[in-house]
Amino acid sequence: MRKNKTPAQALKRLTRMTGQEFKDAYDDGYSVYGESSHEQGKPPTPEEVLGSASVSTVLAISMLHAMLPTKVLARIQAPPSLALVVSVPGPDWIGPIAHALTSLRAWTEVIKRDGSKKISDNASVGGDSVASALGAGRSVVGVTTAPDRYLPAALVAAADLRIELKPPTPKALRATIRLVTGRRAGPLPADLIRGLGFNEIAACIRRGSRPRDCVRRLNAASASKRTSAPDLKAVPLLRDTVGYGAAQTHGLALIDAIEAYRRGERTWTSIEGKNIVLAGPPGTGKTTYARSFAKSLGVNLTVTSVSSWFAQTNGYLNDICRKVDEVFLEASQNGGVLLIDELDSLPCRDQCDSRHRDYWVTVVNHVLMTLDGAVSSPASKLIIIGATNFPDRLDPALTRPGRLDRIVRIDLPDEAAIEGILRQHLAGDLMDQDLGPIAAIGAGATGADIAGWASSARMVAMAAKRPMVLSDLIGRLVPPETRSPAELLAVARHEASHAAVLTIKGLAEVSMVSIVAQGSFAGRTTSRLGDTSKMSADKLDDLVVSVLAGRAADHLWDTVTSGSAGGSGSDLAYATALVAGKHASWGLGTSLLYRGDQATAVSLIRTDPVFRRTCEDDLARLYEISRDLVSRSTDLIDRIAHRLVERRVMGGDEVRAMIAGSPPATAKGARKAGTGGVHV
Repeated sequence: MRKNKTPAQALKRLTRMTGQEFKDAYDDGYSVYGESSHEQGKPPTPEEVLGSASVSTVLAISMLHAMLPTKVLARIQAPPSLALVVSVPGPDWIGPIAHALTSLRAWTEVIKRDGSKKISDNASVGGDSVASALGAGRSVVGVTTAPDRYLPAALVAAADLRIELKPPTPKALRATIRLVTGRRAGPLPADLIRGLGFNEIAACIRRGSRPRDCVRRLNAASASKRTSAPDLKAVPLLRDTVGYGAAQTHGLALIDAIEAYRRGERTWTSIEGKNIVLAGPPGTGKTTYARSFAKSLGVNLTVTSVSSWFAQTNGYLNDICRKVDEVFLEASQNGGVLLIDELDSLPCRDQCDSRHRDYWVTVVNHVLMTLDGAVSSPASKLIIIGATNFPDRLDPALTRPGRLDRIVRIDLPDEAAIEGILRQHLAGDLMDQDLGPIAAIGAGATGADIAGWASSARMVAMAAKRPMVLSDLIGRLVPPETRSPAELLAVARHEASHAAVLTIKGLAEVSMVSIVAQGSFAGRTTSRLGDTSKMSADKLDDLVVSVLAGRAADHLWDTVTSGSAGGSGSDLAYATALVAGKHASWGLGTSLLYRGDQATAVSLIRTDPVFRRTCEDDLARLYEISRDLVSRSTDLIDRIAHRLVERRVMGGDEVRAMIAGSPPATAKGARKAGTGGVHV
């Protein structure tokens, strides 16, 4: 007769048996639970033996024997006393593993803590009883997700043995399936249980099932846990994104560093800036950035948010803490990148009101400690990205060194970035169109706004059963036009005159002409202008002529209004400032005397009658030149204006093409044209 065995010893031997050996062992009087079957009168059947053990117990004991070296198991079972600390992947592993450990030896005290009890689950509680038991030569085991945080400090400090258990290996799963179903399972993939907790694994392994059914359930459960992760197939690589500026630079440098680590050229700890906070206005693409970053690295992306922790629980403190542990466990098992959105939903502890302070302080502390564990663990290769619209609201402890220690800002895209983002989302539509004017109109938009323009324009074109045209896109950016046709034509002639004179004079390359009303402006002409302080007198006069061209057109078509003057940013104000600077600041007028900067020069107009007359006479002279030039280009300006009414916005290339089809006009008294930059 064999010597009596503990459940763990029996299970360990049974995992190595064939079906016939299993039956023979029991027929021979083998007992799993330490009782001779001959003493009971008849040998128990395998079903009777395994029927008294839960799947959770079988799984936990299988884990211990499959994952712990023989010498570690021997040390746990050997006398005399033992102080054992066990770290498990998640809260639902604590109870089953603790129960499995009781099969290996007798423990005076079994401490199980998951951090849900804010008073008793901390290192300062329970040290006296631990010291008493160990001092008397007895044994104590502590099982938790974070020993240094939750177990008594005396146990952690005096531990004879520390064990960190990972999720079950394929070997442990195969053993469990065999012991529960009585049949062998085939080879199992390494990621079969990725993202699953202990109870979820145990729920998939059922008595009376075939091994392949258990494997199918495990695979389906794991797949369902991963469905919340975004599909990265349609996401561009980070190097192909547009508009991220410094954030893109940081991400590309980090990708290069991680690739160097993979090649064995540097250590993981030497890589800086792995765990960051992305900060920027809503809609600037923080989530898309994380997706592109993960795709560029070829790793998984786990997405969570602070609000989802509350939406998926009842909001009680222990449930929130468990959810946080679950999220970090899933991320560590999936590997790759963890994105925590809406990070500012965790309040700064110093700013919590007294009524809710205890609750929030505990939640934030738990997140901080969990974050510490994920970041500082030598085995962890998890990259954590927090995202927020309000970085100033974050608890300072979140962004201290060793946590999310770098705030990377994503600003609103500039015009070049807007054009690039549009091209990406248009996906081949409007390839022959200049999108620069659209980008200029859309200044101040977010990446989400831009994506919405492209999507909406595509829907309009699809509804009309035709290819997309530029007006489809323009209609998404600007509100419906409420001005009368006569008003629109007047604005178009005004802006067309600016564009025509700038081009004819060779002052600047026009990039966009628009009659889209924005703020206080009824329309806008944009081009690239150099530094006015470096212009010759001729070029400066030509610039003033181009600025006054809009008013000259208003005069010619009898539509002069206060719209071209009045405000400090108006055409007339700009032209006046240029003339004042010409005569008092830059020495390009009748006197070489420097009387101050351009702002001072403008103020002299109000206080010095002689200077005011000089400026007024020069301004009147240049205005007459402008009127003459506009009158000689009436047909050209009118054609551009009518085209502008039709299109609402025109690119510089189209304007130049229309001007190139007409002979250049020469104004009476006009000075030689120079080359220049931008007029807005």
